[in-house]
Amino acid sequence: PFSGVLTEALISEGTLVQPGQRLGEFIQTGSYEIEVAISSNYADLLKVGEEVELTNTVGNKTYTGKVARVNAKVDAASQSLAVVIAVSHPDLKEGMYLQAALDADSIENAVQLERNLLQTGNQLFVVKNGKLELMDVKPVYFTDRTVVVKDIPDGTVIVSKTVPGAYEGLAVMTEAEAVAQAKAKTEKASKS
Repeated sequence: PFSGVLTEALISEGTLVQPGQRLGEFIQTGSYEIEVAISSNYADLLKVGEEVELTNTVGNKTYTGKVARVNAKVDAASQSLAVVIAVSHPDLKEGMYLQAALDADSIENAVQLERNLLQTGNQLFVVKNGKLELMDVKPVYFTDRTVVVKDIPDGTVIVSKTVPGAYEGLAVMTEAEAVAQAKAKTEKASKS
């Protein structure tokens, strides 16, 4: 027994009921379980009891949940694994959509970029000696909008926005260089 709210009544007073017949739905408010599917590649990285950050679809509210169960069977079709996250908060309601951020693994020497910056053949545009060059990169994780790439040498200047018509050898200027050049022109003009 637990206290909660009747969310659906499938019978009324005086109705004859049969064994096993569904009578309605009664939920315990404030305490919920969310099932998420993760890649089976991360199966050994998630442990029961680990904290998970959950956000609503708008992204303005954050909740903390804990991994309650990790399914022992991998879905053969999707190669994913079901993970159940328990979360309690008075603002939560049955049926709300939430997004889960699982700390499954940490990747050394990696950077997260907008996915549209990744060129065909797993390459990124970088700036070397005032010109664009394509650098081979190793993507290790994708979302619908971002990509995590690793093994980019320290100090590499990565193009952070798509450049229409970009090609190797295109003369470019970094934002810092453009600001310094504009400042120098302004100082030169003010001295004249």
